[in-house]
Amino acid sequence: MNTHGDDDVEIPEVTDFSGFQRGRYARKPGEPLEIRVDGAIEYSLRLIPSNKVVGRFASTLDAWPAIVAEVERGIPPNCLVLDWHGANGERGPVGSGRVLVSTARSVVGSNADRRPVRAAS
Repeated sequence: MNTHGDDDVEIPEVTDFSGFQRGRYARKPGEPLEIRVDGAIEYSLRLIPSNKVVGRFASTLDAWPAIVAEVERGIPPNCLVLDWHGANGERGPVGSGRVLVSTARSVVGSNADRRPVRAAS
């Protein structure tokens, strides 16, 4: 492969986007984010390391406000885990930590009054 840049390769500039289509599963503006796990019948929010269940929800849409409320109550993001539960007793994590809280805030729209992140010493 030659990477010297001696080739006169023309890359056309695309200015007409009328033929492009939006992704099949792309969310429309204002549409809430719902994460679905195949076979899940409910979701639960728990605290770690105690594994105390804070709430159970029928969908992740119901869980987002509870996640934001827990953080605003003073629970650190690293202590929150959202789990899915299957009909046969199976379970697994959907998300946890700062990514979970960031996703919940983006859905709920509560970016105000974030607690400052403590720097590691």
